[in-house]
Amino acid sequence: MTKENTVTPFAAVLAVIVSFLLLLFVGGALALLLGYGLALILSELLIIVVPLTYMLSKHVDVRSYIGLEVKPGTILRGVALGGALLLFDIVVTSVLTPILGTSQAAEESNRIITDLGGSPVGLLSVAIGLSLAGVCEEFTFRAFLQNTINRKYSFLPALVVSSAAWGLFHFDPQMIYFVYAFLSGLVLGYIYHRWNSYVTTAITHATYNLIVLAILMLA
Repeated sequence: MTKENTVTPFAAVLAVIVSFLLLLFVGGALALLLGYGLALILSELLIIVVPLTYMLSKHVDVRSYIGLEVKPGTILRGVALGGALLLFDIVVTSVLTPILGTSQAAEESNRIITDLGGSPVGLLSVAIGLSLAGVCEEFTFRAFLQNTINRKYSFLPALVVSSAAWGLFHFDPQMIYFVYAFLSGLVLGYIYHRWNSYVTTAITHATYNLIVLAILMLA
């Protein structure tokens, strides 16, 4: 048995569940103790702790397993795909908003980001946090969870499970934010599968987030 095979789908799902609980309780405490700016950064880092620790404990070659390799054009591809993901989000929003309405959770999140962006330090914190979202969330949900399930089964169930898990991390009582996150997760999951590149997917996600941040600040 290879070291990669010691990462099982069950263990991957369990690691993501533990990550969710860790983020739920510790992330909330960080927001109360440190404020939203620093909590945003630390919360993103929390998402990667359990999966990465598990892989290291199993002596997995993380770089090879997740596709951590920068090739010529990888960064530019990620930036271009980040813009494409934004266009996809605009189309989805224009179609679903009349049906589902506006997510209050998303509105509140945007309000907090806008308020933080009113100061240089707050804006820097948000930019770092949103960039880390690309790095940490893509590691956990695509490079770790989707990749592990795909190695055991096939692409479609891996894509659906990882996208649903990512949607649950963006859960709101209205379920609107979950739907948007799930659909975006399908796109990000396809990008990861298509290029087998964690770097491409992380840059795509981070670019999308930073473009949205710029739009919010200029609005």
